[in-house]
Amino acid sequence: MSQTKIITFLGAIARSTTYRYQEKDYVGEVFAQALREFCQYDTMLVCVTDLAKEKTFPILEALKDSRIKPIDIPTGRTTEEMWETFKIITQEVDEGDRVIFDITHGLRSLPFLVFLFAAYLKAAKNIEIEAIYYGAAELSNQNNGIAPVIELSEFVSMIDWLTATTRFVKIGDGQPLSSLLESAVPSNEELKNAPKTRPLRDKLKQSAEAIKTISLALSLTRPIETMESANKLGETIGNASTSFDERAKPFSLLSDKVVEEYGQFALNDPKDTVNLTENLTLQLKMIDWYIQRDKIVQAVTLAREWLVSVLVMNLGLGENMFDIKQGKGRDCAEKALKNATENRKPDNKRRQITPSNYDSDFEALPQADELVKVWGTMIELRNDIAHCGMNSQPKTATKLKEKAKFLYPKLEKIANELLLQQEIGE
Repeated sequence: MSQTKIITFLGAIARSTTYRYQEKDYVGEVFAQALREFCQYDTMLVCVTDLAKEKTFPILEALKDSRIKPIDIPTGRTTEEMWETFKIITQEVDEGDRVIFDITHGLRSLPFLVFLFAAYLKAAKNIEIEAIYYGAAELSNQNNGIAPVIELSEFVSMIDWLTATTRFVKIGDGQPLSSLLESAVPSNEELKNAPKTRPLRDKLKQSAEAIKTISLALSLTRPIETMESANKLGETIGNASTSFDERAKPFSLLSDKVVEEYGQFALNDPKDTVNLTENLTLQLKMIDWYIQRDKIVQAVTLAREWLVSVLVMNLGLGENMFDIKQGKGRDCAEKALKNATENRKPDNKRRQITPSNYDSDFEALPQADELVKVWGTMIELRNDIAHCGMNSQPKTATKLKEKAKFLYPKLEKIANELLLQQEIGE
């Protein structure tokens, strides 16, 4: 059963101090005395060195609170001792516990360690960080002898935001980042008590949805939707910047990175015929983006369709770029490519073909032979991937990645020759 646990540290010196938390004052020779007065908890784990156990732990021991438990830790003079402390403390926390940290006393390296404890425990044991308190006794001289209690847990969330943003930027998975934005949305109770927060809710939701959409579009290899979503992303996040400042401060520092990464795919109305050259240029960039992130399935899937799309344009079928009906744009281009591939095979390996109205137009292209070679390599690669290795001699995952990387420069060459030709022709 999960518990609420306080993890506190004691130094070797005690001094009576008045601490102020939420407009109320609490007195303690060590901060843990005050902490137990305003926190609800099941167990207080008091981390003590040999010296602290002798000098200051008796103050807490005298309270005769059965919930208070001393935890012996080394002094922390070396990294090995710090690792030992890390191990000792994490063993005291169970899956799903709620944890309150106190970093008031102890070595000055303690705050750094506690934030690492918090990040690790959240990830490894699914704990909830209720609070991280610091009783700022050094500020009492500036505050009529009262030491303010500072709550620092929101800074732990910076790690979550940084991790989620990095995950989105590096591998395209926007779900964690979208979830963090959704968690910042005002609750129904807040909306009821403060109707003015509704625009705040809408902007945070829209930002979360924009990230989720582009992430899913990339995952499912939807280049058109990716371009449209990327086009909206910058505007959506820009409009929500003040909302981030209010409810998601860490993201306000990271949002530019997101816009920069996915802005490279932005294109308004990518299906418009006047935008098709730019559309295919961006698709080629996406193929590289996939390869760089080991998303080989998506890279090869898109590359196969990209090659057909380039041929559609060069056969003068751009008006029917997205028409897959028999005898229409994509069908015509693909048949011409398949026929050319079969015609270059030895007679004993050639399948029967149905002539296409665009066979001669394809053969007239200076790049016809190169297109056939690339198509053959690509189809072999795609089929191996699609069959999930369920054949007698499947290629290894590493080999599939190598072949995809080897294929990309050939696609670049085709783009430079055929897409550039289209641009000049326009």
